[in-house]
Amino acid sequence: MKTWKDGTWDPGKGGEERGKDYNHSTYCDLIISGLIGLRPRPDATIEVNPLLSSGAWDYFCLDQIPYHGRSLTILYDKTGGHYRQGKGLRLLVDGKPIAVADELHRITAAINRSGGD
Repeated sequence: MKTWKDGTWDPGKGGEERGKDYNHSTYCDLIISGLIGLRPRPDATIEVNPLLSSGAWDYFCLDQIPYHGRSLTILYDKTGGHYRQGKGLRLLVDGKPIAVADELHRITAAINRSGGD
């Protein structure tokens, strides 16, 4: 990170370093909402629309994502052999499967915000 010759930050930019904590949250957001494709919505629908092509990664998992008072898991396993949960893209809410797709593409699923899906 750049500092100025007298050890302070540019006074025109507030005089204090403030960038290092923004980078990691922006990077995570790009992975979660971009590559993996979780699209936050105000309604009781989960939407996942990955930017990844089907040959890009063999597997990934985002686990215990807080979503409308529930715990969401987004799991992709190209062959089904890595996580042993089956082949393809899966959405789980509170550990229970609610949507499955054989390939990486957009999927949606309705959830009950109070539980009991």
